[in-house]
Amino acid sequence: VWRSIDAAVNAAAQSIPASAKGQRVYFEVSPAPYGASESSFIGETLQRLGARNILSASMGPFPQVNPEFVVRAQPDVIMVGDSSVALMRQRPGWDALQALRPQHVCTFTAEQSDVLLRPGPRMVEAARLMAQCLGAGKGAP
Repeated sequence: VWRSIDAAVNAAAQSIPASAKGQRVYFEVSPAPYGASESSFIGETLQRLGARNILSASMGPFPQVNPEFVVRAQPDVIMVGDSSVALMRQRPGWDALQALRPQHVCTFTAEQSDVLLRPGPRMVEAARLMAQCLGAGKGAP
């Protein structure tokens, strides 16, 4: 099963244009805000897709993040559940985030978020959703 997941993640990575590789990503898992770092399964998938996570592994898998940290990091892309995106715009300084322009925020439905936030066989679908976001460079997949 895991080999087929690896193959599918690699295929998703190949679907992303070379020009979209290396984008700096902030993936918010809940509005406290908590993010997915490089050491999380989400972060590992992003890395395999060619993205760079703004949250380092040293922060732990799902660290609570100071909103100012994200402003200073200026991610290229933000991935977030649709229930949290409105709250982002209310955070101090976040109006200065280039990534909050609509074409750089991927908002995921509750169903998509469920796929993205639970490790297991559905990681194939999660990788596809993240790849669509990175490849499209705009809006929800």
